[in-house]
Amino acid sequence: MKKIAIFIVLLMTVSSVWGQYRRNYDRPYAYLGFTFGVGINAISSPGAEGSRTPGVGFDFGAHYTHFFSRFGFGAGMHIVRTNSHTTYNFDETTEGLTHADNPGAHYTLYTHFDDWKERQSMVVIALPVEAFYRMPVGGGRFFICGAGVEFDMPTKGSYTAAGGSFTTSGMFPALGPYRVGDMPEHGFATYDEVAETSIGGFRPGVGVLADLGMRLPLGDGGGVYVGLYATYGLTSLVRADGAGPLLEINKRDASRIDYHGTFGWDGGTSSVPALHLIRVGVKVGVDLASPMDN
Repeated sequence: MKKIAIFIVLLMTVSSVWGQYRRNYDRPYAYLGFTFGVGINAISSPGAEGSRTPGVGFDFGAHYTHFFSRFGFGAGMHIVRTNSHTTYNFDETTEGLTHADNPGAHYTLYTHFDDWKERQSMVVIALPVEAFYRMPVGGGRFFICGAGVEFDMPTKGSYTAAGGSFTTSGMFPALGPYRVGDMPEHGFATYDEVAETSIGGFRPGVGVLADLGMRLPLGDGGGVYVGLYATYGLTSLVRADGAGPLLEINKRDASRIDYHGTFGWDGGTSSVPALHLIRVGVKVGVDLASPMDN
C-alpha cells in the first residue's frame, strides 16, 4: 500500500511539472535580438575564367521572431561583407576596338594573364524572412531550425590586385597579320600593379537560407543563440547580357590601361556571366523574449 501511495505522489508530481512545462512551452513568445556571424561569405561565378577561392566574411544583423508554440516566423536585416579571391592564367581577346592614337582604325587587343591575382569584396544588405521550428531539450534550452528566403541588396564592391602580371599586345588589320607589343606609350606592355578601386551598380538578388542552432536561457527573459547558417543566391547580382573584358586600353589616352576587374566593368556589369552570393558559417546572438498572452 505504501508503494502504491508513493507511486501516486510521484505520478502527480511529474504530471504537475509536465503540465507547467507544457503551458510555458506552448505559450506564444516574441524574440528581439542581434546576431553576429563569421564564415565563408563569398561570391560565386559559375563557368567563368580563373581559379576562384572563397574568403572569410562577417554578418551582423537584428531580427524579430514570433513563436506561436512549436512553429514561428521571423524577419531581420543584416549587413554582410563577402571576400573572394581569383587567380587568372588565360588569354583574353577583344575585337573591334578603337585606339586613341588612331580613332579611324579598329584593332584587336590580346591580353595574357600570368598568375594575376585579384581579391574582390562586396557589402550587402540582406533581408531574411524565415519559418522556424523549435524543440525543447530541457533546462529552458531549445533546439531551433529555420528555412526561408533572403532578399540581397549589394551596396558597393571593390577589387584589389594582389600579385602576378598581365601583358597586352595588339593587331591592326591595316598593318597586316602582325602583333605589336612592348610599346607602353600605346598601351602594349607588361603590367604588374593596379590600385584598389570601388565599384557599384549591382542588381538585387534573391536566395534561400537555412539556420540550425540552440537557444540557451540567460537571466530574466534573455537568451543566447549559437548555431550554423547557410545561404545561396538563386539570382545573379550582375546582368547576364552585360559581360565585358577584364581590361581595355583607355580610349582617350593610350598610355593608360582601364582595368575593369571581375565584376566591375561598365558601372556594374561584369567580366563573368553571373555572380551568386554564397554564405556558410557559424553565428552567435543574444535576445530578449516576451510572452504574448499576458
